[in-house]
Amino acid sequence: MSQSETPLSHEVRFRIPLPIVVPIGALLAIVLVTFGMSRILLSVPKEVAVIVAIGIGANILIACAFIANRPEHARSSWAELAIVAAYPLLIGVVLANLGLGSGHAAGGAEHGAEAAAAEGGGSSVSAANVAFSTDTIELAAKTEETIPFKNEDSAEHNIAIYEDESAAKELFKGDVIPGGQEVTYQVPGLPKGEYHFQCDVHPAMNGTVTVK
Repeated sequence: MSQSETPLSHEVRFRIPLPIVVPIGALLAIVLVTFGMSRILLSVPKEVAVIVAIGIGANILIACAFIANRPEHARSSWAELAIVAAYPLLIGVVLANLGLGSGHAAGGAEHGAEAAAAEGGGSSVSAANVAFSTDTIELAAKTEETIPFKNEDSAEHNIAIYEDESAAKELFKGDVIPGGQEVTYQVPGLPKGEYHFQCDVHPAMNGTVTVK
């Protein structure tokens, strides 16, 4: 090896297209943070979700103001600023993992089941974490039935029945109810067959109604 050559002389260098990588990376980070926050806020009671969301927003604004007024100091302590801005989110994670409100939800589900038995209704359904407790509802043919519905989520939900998955022909549409409330839907008699039910607010929450 000649004196002019060094161990790095044959190094392969890669040029990263920053104008492409930075926006894509920022977009992915925003999507991940938004999805994570939505799952956390939907896992805690509505009152706690509001407090956590307000705390996160306020802390982010405070951190941004600090960076704008003292940029030279912010560069040396960005990690601390990130922790301060995100600590309400960490509190929300802890509360979600502790299952805050789960006892109330269990009590509500038990109450809903008792109501269904007392009223002679068909299927009792609940909603939590943007999902129904069942993907199958069974009803008696040509008989008016009741569906006790408990919304254990922080988001609004309802139950609507359609002829098929296209949701073009509506057979029954229940009122949308806020989180933490319950209702007993009165479903008119339907002919034998299989139908599609969903939450009109979140159509991904759906299942099959079997009438026999």
